[in-house]
Parts: sequence; C-alpha cells; structure tokens
Amino acid sequence: MNRFFVDEINDGQARIKDADFKHCKNVLRLKEGSEIFLVYNSREYIGKILSYETSTALCTIVKESEKTREAGIDVSLYQCIPKSSKMETIIQKNVEIGVNRIVPVISYRTIVKISEQAIEEKKLIRWNKVSEEAAKQSMRNIIPKVDRVITFKQMIENLRQSKGLIIVPYENESDNNMGNIRIDCSDVRIVIGPEGGFEEFEIEELKNAGAHIVTLGPRILRTETAGIVACAICMYKTNNI
Repeated sequence: MNRFFVDEINDGQARIKDADFKHCKNVLRLKEGSEIFLVYNSREYIGKILSYETSTALCTIVKESEKTREAGIDVSLYQCIPKSSKMETIIQKNVEIGVNRIVPVISYRTIVKISEQAIEEKKLIRWNKVSEEAAKQSMRNIIPKVDRVITFKQMIENLRQSKGLIIVPYENESDNNMGNIRIDCSDVRIVIGPEGGFEEFEIEELKNAGAHIVTLGPRILRTETAGIVACAICMYKTNNI
C-alpha cells in the first residue's frame, strides 16, 4: 500500500495535503475507498480514502498498525559534504537503513564550500525532500531531518556535549575494527570524512571529544560508501536489521 505522512488526526480522520495530495490523486490515481498507510506522530495506521476535495484527500482511520518499523537506537550521521550529487545518495541510502538524523559538515579537506545562505537553503530543501522520499519508500515512521550545515569546530562542540557513542571510521586505523565496538547505548553518532579523508589534527580533536576511531576493513571505502557500511554495522550489532 502507498504511504503518506499527515500532520494531524481528528475524530478518526486525516487529510492528505499539498504535494502528497497531488501525487495521490493525479499520479497514483488512487480511487475513493482505496486503502493506504497513514503515519502520524511516528505511528502507523491503515486508512481509507473517503473523498477528494479541492486541495485535500479526506481519509478515515481503519486501525492502528501493529508493526514496529523504527530501530531501537538513535543514529545520527555527521557527513562531510562530498562533491556533485553524492550527498543525495548518502541521505537516501542511510535513511533506508534507519538513520534518524543527518548533519552536513565542512571539514578542512571538504571541497564543497557553501558560503551563501540562499545556496544552503536550496540544498537543504532538496536534501530534506530526498530524505522524505526515502522514508516513504522504506516504510519509515519518521522523516529523518537533514540539519543545517556546520563547521568541523561546531561538530566537535556538538559531540563534546553528547552522552552517546561516537564512531569515526578512518582509513589510517588498522587495529580497532568497528565490528569489535560494543554498542550498549541508544544514542550513536557516526562521523564520516570528506573525499580526501580527515587531517591528523582533526582525528586528534575527535579523539579528545571521546570518539572511537575505527577501521571498516582492509579496503579503502569512498565517503559515500563508508557511512552506509558503518550505519549498517550499527543496525546489525543491535538487532535492528
């Protein structure tokens, strides 16, 4: 069944609005009486389309779903921004795996520099749209947020305040395999470097912030691959995949 996020449920009814309404009516061409999934406040419901109005589709709630689709851990991905459209792929795949939050970061070797607010706003709109589409496709109960772009220094300050587990895959680490890291908390922060990797002084700052520097194996992974692998390992080790 098709899946739609709604912003409220009143008296057992909900409305599909805006772009979702157009997609439902004009693209999917769902008929009145069609059953759909409705998601509200991280909870999934089975609903039915009652009628189409001028700009909304009125739906009724049939019952609440018993399925649990969200992971039992809260994984945030701090991703140094790569070139071209790679960030969209990173967002899409990590949302599918189960990441709850993505934070774009500018580090020393990050090639992409976002200096104008208008450019950042445009990218954020696009990135969050990619997250929404991936959440619907993978049957998530939340739409993971892509935060505003932050600097490496701001990320370090953020991580210092975190009480969770911080994991940093690093190509020059050879002994501490991520598979051996014990994940015994519900808050995990994964930090992925840019195409050229982190500078040594950045790794030292991450260590001082409490990060575990790990290897993902003997092969060097691209920045768009490393986060996917690290997040998948987290989900596997916590029985969420």
